[in-house]
Amino acid sequence: MITSQPIPGTSNSRTRSSYSTFSQTGSRPNTTGTTRKSTVRPRTARPRTATTAFSAQQIICAVSESRGISPIVGLAFVNLDTCEVVLCQINDTQSYVRTIHKLNVFLPSEILLVSTSADPPSKLYSIIEEALDDLNSSIMLLHRGHYAENKGWDYIRDLAFAGKVEAMKVALSGNFYAVCSLAAV
Repeated sequence: MITSQPIPGTSNSRTRSSYSTFSQTGSRPNTTGTTRKSTVRPRTARPRTATTAFSAQQIICAVSESRGISPIVGLAFVNLDTCEVVLCQINDTQSYVRTIHKLNVFLPSEILLVSTSADPPSKLYSIIEEALDDLNSSIMLLHRGHYAENKGWDYIRDLAFAGKVEAMKVALSGNFYAVCSLAAV
């Protein structure tokens, strides 16, 4: 972003506001009037010990995947200690990098998968199985009948805050695999 320094004595609010962005972003004007980025990295909002906070809790994760060409993965994380639920539906790559990353963030103690993905092992099953040591997790296989979308919607209706149910229905519409994963957990 190239902006000029404010001219002393002017009342141009646009120039003043652009100068205030220099101090907010860590950039500072140099002698030529252009900006130069500071080498100081801004602090992040997340503490460095966030991973350890998740690892001490018991989190169950159910994973469901599409059968088509495009790998779509639904994830439902249920924290048994805080009674919180996180639902995700990811359009992933062929190597399921985003799914493994999400599992590494939450570090579930148990991962629930559809039993048909284990025999013969699907690509997602194989990749999760390889990552089990890093995740410190175990796999539990469930019958496909546990992954019923209507059961997931029933859980949302029965267990969510009454004032939030309609907003959740709108937010989750079209996220079939995430809702199915919730039903399995």
